[in-house]
Amino acid sequence: MTARAIGVFALVLVMASPALAGPANSTIGAKKLEQDMVHSGGVGAPSVMYEWWNKGKGNMDWGLSGELVYTDWLAAHTGRFIKIGLGIDGMLRWNILSNKKPKVQNDFAILAKPGILIAGNRGDTFTFAFKGELGLPFTIDVHERVTVVTGGFLPIGGYFASNIQNFGEIPILIRMGVEIMANDNVAPWFFFDLGPGIAFGGGSSDVGFAWRLGAGTAFWGVLGKNKNKSDSSATASSEPAAEEPVE
Repeated sequence: MTARAIGVFALVLVMASPALAGPANSTIGAKKLEQDMVHSGGVGAPSVMYEWWNKGKGNMDWGLSGELVYTDWLAAHTGRFIKIGLGIDGMLRWNILSNKKPKVQNDFAILAKPGILIAGNRGDTFTFAFKGELGLPFTIDVHERVTVVTGGFLPIGGYFASNIQNFGEIPILIRMGVEIMANDNVAPWFFFDLGPGIAFGGGSSDVGFAWRLGAGTAFWGVLGKNKNKSDSSATASSEPAAEEPVE
């Protein structure tokens, strides 16, 4: 059912914009940024999030992320322990493999995403948490306008609060997602991560299903000049037309 929903989502967006170019800037996958700066915002579980991505040197991209968290921070697994909180994450992504063809491109990357969380839990007690996430995203261009995103993600974190036994979590997640080029400056995305989750603390451990999902949009160049467009047309239009000689 989840795979069918992703397919329908991609098909609708492709049909809505049949003459547009393919995705250029990936924020949930592995493709190297083409723009100097890319913004991305979305909503899902566990949070409402905003990401500020920057094109780094060589094959590296980097960024910062802010999250308004309202459920399990790493992935839905421990029974909605977090009530509301603010998460701040750093992001580093290395594109280690890029296979370019005339109309498609496949990419593989390593993602590092450390972060901290300041929140209140269901017992109305202050909670501090930290995480270190390792991701191995893989993107496949299945159409000149659609990129499928998959790969594995391993967020590892710990929670500390006065009213509970301190504990940690290790979700092991596989991603299913899509990125679509809606126009020259906007690329909607959707992802669903699913896998086993391990919670441990107090001398015991527990294993269950863990998941997270999100839907949103990446955008760039909206407030400024589009760097991907040539200035030749603007230059030509600004030059006065040559006058024909009068006989």
